[in-house]
Amino acid sequence: MRTVDRERHAGLARLLRLAYLVLDDGDAPLMRARRAAAGAARARRGGYPAMRARLVAILLTDPPAGRHRLHRLLFEAGPVPPGPVREALRELSPYERLAYLLRRDGLTAPEVAAELRAHVDTGFGDVDRITAAVDGRTGLDEAAQRAEIEAFEPGLVRLRPPPAVPTAWRAAVAGLLAAALAAAAAFVLTRPDGRTGGPAAIDPRAWQVTGAPGIGQWPAQGGLRHDTGLLRRAAEAWRADRREPPLGRVFVLYAGTVDGASLVVLRDSPGRDAPSVAQYFERRLSRGVESVRRLGTGSGQLIMVGMTWRYLVPPWLRDVRAAVPSGSAPDWRPLAVRDGLSDPLPWHWFTPRCQNHVAFQMTFRPAAGGPPRTVTQLASHSPRSAAPRVLFREGPKRDTEREERFRWAALRAVACEGAATLGEAGDLLLGRLWSGELPDGGGRATLLTVDESAPGRAAGTAVLISDAGRALSERGGTNSATAASAGTMAAALWWRSPRRWHLVAAAGPDIVKLKAAGELGTHEAEGHGPDWTRLLVVPGPRAGGRPPETARLPVVQVVAYERDGDRTVVDPA
Repeated sequence: MRTVDRERHAGLARLLRLAYLVLDDGDAPLMRARRAAAGAARARRGGYPAMRARLVAILLTDPPAGRHRLHRLLFEAGPVPPGPVREALRELSPYERLAYLLRRDGLTAPEVAAELRAHVDTGFGDVDRITAAVDGRTGLDEAAQRAEIEAFEPGLVRLRPPPAVPTAWRAAVAGLLAAALAAAAAFVLTRPDGRTGGPAAIDPRAWQVTGAPGIGQWPAQGGLRHDTGLLRRAAEAWRADRREPPLGRVFVLYAGTVDGASLVVLRDSPGRDAPSVAQYFERRLSRGVESVRRLGTGSGQLIMVGMTWRYLVPPWLRDVRAAVPSGSAPDWRPLAVRDGLSDPLPWHWFTPRCQNHVAFQMTFRPAAGGPPRTVTQLASHSPRSAAPRVLFREGPKRDTEREERFRWAALRAVACEGAATLGEAGDLLLGRLWSGELPDGGGRATLLTVDESAPGRAAGTAVLISDAGRALSERGGTNSATAASAGTMAAALWWRSPRRWHLVAAAGPDIVKLKAAGELGTHEAEGHGPDWTRLLVVPGPRAGGRPPETARLPVVQVVAYERDGDRTVVDPA
């Protein structure tokens, strides 16, 4: 009996550690972990594996929430300084943390995927990628990582309520501590931009007098936007950041209370470059700038708030709705926004398969009049990750329903099929250059073009996708860096049928000839008017077994000829 009790006690300790490491950020992780572990311990049969499976279900479907502030103040333990593994885990979503911890708990990658698949769409390849990401961030081998995890015992901390202290003493001690902290901050902090004081604020009516408001017209929002002390501390903390200090004046975008913490979101004004956004948190035992990210553009769209699954929304965007991009069809869910801050999204929506990004649509109604228009954006769970706005090239007028299906397929391909890398992407411009039937029974496909506005990324890419958004090829090249208009766009890529490789090239309506030259010989396709498909398909080497590396494919270039004789070159590799 004692052996059984010891085994159950050891299993409960492992459950508590697992739950704490998954919930190891935000508010009251120890209290929430204890509640999750207690719920998992109700499994009567099956021992530790059954309790662990129950804990996985709790953490993925109904993670415990924090309690009221007084309970946290009196009973929640102060955070233990994290080691390399905990630091790396804090950069991941709870789903990713859980996948990694189950792997280190002795399960194989397929077993982890099977345990998670009942709640989150995942595969063992996702588990391997998550584990490799932690390996790379920590620089530790598996044994050292497991040693740090097993040495961490959150359940050993036991705090009692502090003894009663007279009110006058509490006030005096609080005043002395505040004065000491203020003096130390004034002595230590440096100000790289030479400015002092709190951040500036934009006129709340500024966005209403322009037809295209951006981050330069984003006014301060939130219930604490008039707390001058909080705003000053936030601005000076960012100015004191030696790695990523602000450039130019600092402006406040949001100041309010989020999940029990005071939050200030600031942006700088670097002139012609896109601004950076900093997020400053004040919690019970810590304060400081927790993230700084340079925006891809100054268009002023959604901004992820910490690891809270919430977003800042500018006042000119209404009717916010979100959808998981991996679905075959969009399932838009309305997202409530209060004083510029959205409700949280379910965190299991963010999966590695879709680069941890979720699709958003909003409605922009110009205050000066004009028809409303839809704004589309992809945003992740990390405040340091890019959140690109997605625009679509205007093509010939098509059936609205068909166009909406294409746009969703394009979003799915970009987020979940590798058509673009979203972590550092600027705004994306997507277009449909060709749709039709592929040779060798390849079925129907669309040639999707992807252009980014990020600095240093002039060359666009292209990929073949199915009607459902599944990628049918690796990325190819386009001439978007030199094309004068959408009508002179051209793209080329390699596509592999069951029998052989094919060079596939397509062009816009102002291209009159496509010519492929290189190791496959010379091949041309030309024509005029609506009967010409503007497509060139050249058979390549036979495909046997697994696809060979791209470097083994023939060296070929495609030349696109315009009506006036100008021409551009496209590299399909």
